Amino acid sequence: MMGNFHMRVVRTVLAIVFMGAGVVGSVSADESARRRFVEMAVGDLSVVHQLIASSHPGAIDQENKNFTDWVEKGYRQASQLALRVSSQRDAQAVLGFYISGFKDGHVGVYPARAAKSSWAGFMVDMRGEGFVVTRVAKAWPVPLPPVGSSIISCDGKAVRKILADEISPYVDRRLDLKSTWRHLARHLTVDDADAPVLARKRASNCVGFLASGVQQNFALSWQEDDGQLKDGLTQPQPPQALNNLGGGRYWVHASNFALSAADNAALERMLDTLRHIEDAKLVVLDTRGNRGGNSLVGARILSALLGEAFVESLGQSSHSYAMWRVSALALATLDSALASMQGNHEKNNDAYTFVSGMRESMNAALVGKQDWLRQPDTSSLDQGLVKDSSPVRFKGQLVLVTDSFCASACLDFADAVLAVPGATHFGLSTSGDTLYIDTGSQALPSGAQFWLPLKVWRGRVRGNNQSYDPRYIFDGDINDTSAGQKWVLGYF
Repeated sequence: MMGNFHMRVVRTVLAIVFMGAGVVGSVSADESARRRFVEMAVGDLSVVHQLIASSHPGAIDQENKNFTDWVEKGYRQASQLALRVSSQRDAQAVLGFYISGFKDGHVGVYPARAAKSSWAGFMVDMRGEGFVVTRVAKAWPVPLPPVGSSIISCDGKAVRKILADEISPYVDRRLDLKSTWRHLARHLTVDDADAPVLARKRASNCVGFLASGVQQNFALSWQEDDGQLKDGLTQPQPPQALNNLGGGRYWVHASNFALSAADNAALERMLDTLRHIEDAKLVVLDTRGNRGGNSLVGARILSALLGEAFVESLGQSSHSYAMWRVSALALATLDSALASMQGNHEKNNDAYTFVSGMRESMNAALVGKQDWLRQPDTSSLDQGLVKDSSPVRFKGQLVLVTDSFCASACLDFADAVLAVPGATHFGLSTSGDTLYIDTGSQALPSGAQFWLPLKVWRGRVRGNNQSYDPRYIFDGDINDTSAGQKWVLGYF
């Protein structure tokens, strides 16, 4: 619920909008609709600002001045943009602008209603330092650049400049990460309903080079998606499994750390097989499609292969610890976590005991008006204590494969794998995480759901928004498992 100060801000901004528009007496239907969208943008923005200020650890983190400054600076800028909205998509774009300024991948908004994306009939990906066509529509009103063509500019502007100046401020401002450029690239010819740009001016033509080296100009025709975009916008997730490739070579798809009950059963079967492979000379841990989830899943996969004692020793040099931002949202999130455990866990379960203790400590900290609550040096919110007996350590070659979406628990897994002496990294540069983790959520006035992290790591070895760059970079389609396997195995 918005406080009195925030309600006054909303009323003041709306008054300015309506006076500036010359609203006197009756209002046209179009203007009335615009007023509703402005009100939506301002209302949602106010609640997001309030939640960031009251619940996000970055808002009071003296070690992250850029974050603390953006809380108010970004709010002022976004509030000005809110006066320009004329649609629900515009209102969502304003939230995107504010959120992207925090450069925190765990902060996000999910719209209450699905909308349609539009595109120019082809999609591009970043390959090396260039932008290459990777997907074209089955049929289109105008000629399209063939797959493999390089796009160098649109409407007279270099592709990189368009992405940095026009797309990045609303989608992802972490331009120091290679993965960010790959993700921004797809927006060049896609007006994504889930990541809209305020008052976007869609390009009318692009210049590219065909595979033959011939330069060609392509006039663009933008169309609403008829279902062809789905595969291009959704990163494939290979089924989590262990595959024996023969000759002592094993390929492990560690693609899912957010498990359902059925997924858990499949994981147990995979772990049991992994514990008993005796002829392994090469094990590839393939995280393509992994979007994070429970870090314990990755720890169990690695423990099944290397032995629990060895995996635990990998983190012994770390002196990291977690601090929770004391807030009503954190308490509500812990309450929700406890409620979800009631039907699935006994009350003497380690995870339940941990969360219950955190909940009591958080409640006391709220009553005592504390800012921070240190988490005990035990399992985190989504981790229980699981003991795997695997005394034999695999001594062959260990390989990690990542795509550009590897973040959160996937990065925790990469931390551990790459700490193993001799492990080699293949694929694409990962994404990056801030030091802020463990999310909670709240519905906004529009019905959209807002997510934000509740605690911060101190002393983590991997830095803030630091990625992992592979030793061997794949220049093809990272989603092509067959091609990727052939490429990796060619090094051994």
